[in-house]
Amino acid sequence: MINFKKVEQGTLESTINDIFKEQNEQHFEETLERHAEVIAIGAYDGEKIIGGIIAKKEYQNIHVSMLAVSNEYRGQDIGSQLLMEIEKLGRESGIINLTLTTRSYQAVEFYKKAGFSVFGTLDDMPMQGVTKYYFNKRL
Repeated sequence: MINFKKVEQGTLESTINDIFKEQNEQHFEETLERHAEVIAIGAYDGEKIIGGIIAKKEYQNIHVSMLAVSNEYRGQDIGSQLLMEIEKLGRESGIINLTLTTRSYQAVEFYKKAGFSVFGTLDDMPMQGVTKYYFNKRL
């Protein structure tokens, strides 16, 4: 009989990773290495951090999880330059796709202008009245 119970993440993670590894071996001639790596690039004005980008490189994808620039520094292409830094790193390491999400009240037009394409939306996510946008940019 199968039963279900809450478990600590660390306890479960190695088992799930083994299952994923087995699936990869079944579906790919060459085992793809996950090589999960967090990339964090700060934007500084002197010694003061004024924004930055945090992304996760995994397999042949980089997913941008956070990008922000302080209000007083917006409109100076700092966000665009941060994205260009991630793209540069991606191209240098054989990345195929950049992905990210944003909310309807955040930076939808900014990402479109930066060459990202919307591949999905989800209404009322994460709360009613907000749309979550899913973006991709093929390198």
